[in-house]
Amino acid sequence: MAADPAIPRRPGPGNPPAPGRLANPPVLAVLGACAAILACRRAGAVTHPQFWAEDAYFFAQAYTIGWSALLVPFAGYLHTVLRLIGELAVLTSPAHAPAVFVACSAAVTLYVASRTLSPRCPLPRLGGACALAVVLVPDTYEVLLTVVNLQWVVGAGLILLLVSADPRTPGQWVHDVGAGILAGLTGPFSILLAPLFLWRAWSRRTRGSAGLAALVLACALAQGYLVHREPGIGGPAPGARVAAALFLPAIGRRVGGSLLLGALLPAATRLLPTALMGAATIAGAGFLAFRRGPLRPERLLLGAAFFALLGASLYRTRYTLDEFFLPLAHARYVYLPQLILLWLLLGGWTAGGTTGRLAPLLFAWAVLVNLPRYREPAYLDMHWTRYEGQIRAGQPVVVPINPPGWVMPLPARHP
Repeated sequence: MAADPAIPRRPGPGNPPAPGRLANPPVLAVLGACAAILACRRAGAVTHPQFWAEDAYFFAQAYTIGWSALLVPFAGYLHTVLRLIGELAVLTSPAHAPAVFVACSAAVTLYVASRTLSPRCPLPRLGGACALAVVLVPDTYEVLLTVVNLQWVVGAGLILLLVSADPRTPGQWVHDVGAGILAGLTGPFSILLAPLFLWRAWSRRTRGSAGLAALVLACALAQGYLVHREPGIGGPAPGARVAAALFLPAIGRRVGGSLLLGALLPAATRLLPTALMGAATIAGAGFLAFRRGPLRPERLLLGAAFFALLGASLYRTRYTLDEFFLPLAHARYVYLPQLILLWLLLGGWTAGGTTGRLAPLLFAWAVLVNLPRYREPAYLDMHWTRYEGQIRAGQPVVVPINPPGWVMPLPARHP
């Protein structure tokens, strides 16, 4: 198959050459490294698989109402990928249900990482750095290897679909249609990204881009309708107010500051310095996305996705912005902005010159300064096996799960 014109294959002005192993790293080796990083970051999930928080909700609904759970909104929209994992866990032995959740979360994460290595993905390989970025985002508490927040990783897959080249073979068409439906009906991301898919279709004027835009738009309309039906979800607590002065500091501390200062960032920071970091983060993302040079259409899409998702996350948390300054809190809301910023940094390598040399160095620096933060808190072993016999027998049972204090009540169920 001929090389895709959207993917630079030869060095040229602003597109520096790369050694063969950097440009085309072994896919299995890169994914193996991603899996090893996942296992190290969430070692407790691997050694003692446990349900985490609302993981139990998806298992319990699959257990009690079966496949009809696919049509039940949660937090105002559908979670198709998460529901399918719940159904798969119910079909297996109860003894292995938490392990199924962890394994499926890992598989979806590795799938998303693998898409950065696809010939259709325009992001530079750089030894697999774009794939590694998926599991090297600093703020991932409750995100990696948990089903309840797997939607954020699935959202990253939808973003990669947005910037990828059009399908050319039947297999690529099947992939894009399946990925578009599953990702579009998992979480609210199709609502936020549908305008970008339409913009992409208008810019490319190809059958593939138009078909994918129509598909994502249909998913967005379905999710938007469900959100409209449940407007009270995520509303403010009595007396809550929007602390507008915290918007820029929140961006500075949990996006730019978290990435580039990592463990060097003091536990407490003043508002003015963090507000300046927030402004610098926005300016830096804008420069990386909107500068002239190679991959500009794809960088424009990544930049627009960055600002759309960051804005949506800040709007969603507008009454609890102070929690961005607490350890681990609101990590899921900054996962995608941080990941896109890492991809934009790596994409800066194609610019050549000072930007091309500095961008990958900043990525390496971000990884280095965050090394002390990568290990997530261990799960507490809740001894799942004590309860799997009762679940297997269809008896009513209340199962303790992580985090401590959470439980999963299961009603009686006749085989």
